[in-house]
Amino acid sequence: MATRDAPTPAIEILEDSDEITLAELSRTCRIHAEWVVELVEEGVVEPLPSGRSQWRFSSASIVRVQKAQRLHRDLGLNMPGVALALQLLDRIEELEAHLRARSQTPPPEDAE
Repeated sequence: MATRDAPTPAIEILEDSDEITLAELSRTCRIHAEWVVELVEEGVVEPLPSGRSQWRFSSASIVRVQKAQRLHRDLGLNMPGVALALQLLDRIEELEAHLRARSQTPPPEDAE
């Protein structure tokens, strides 16, 4: 039985400053726009402030939504659970960055 290779999706490299629409975010992450709306309501991702009638997101939202997807799928977390887990992961990253910064700072010399 012959198998057919699935078409390779096109990959677009985005800069952190790039903005994407709700439709682009949902298409990139392969989720329904309604799920993104739920993520917004839980505070997992935030639309960029703009005067436009259509939501726009930073390109970093793609990574955040993908993390949320994995937490939901792999751990079976509901939306509030996903939001809490992401908050805790963010806090861990902040603390680790703080520890790295402190370890790179030379210790104060003793004043004699």
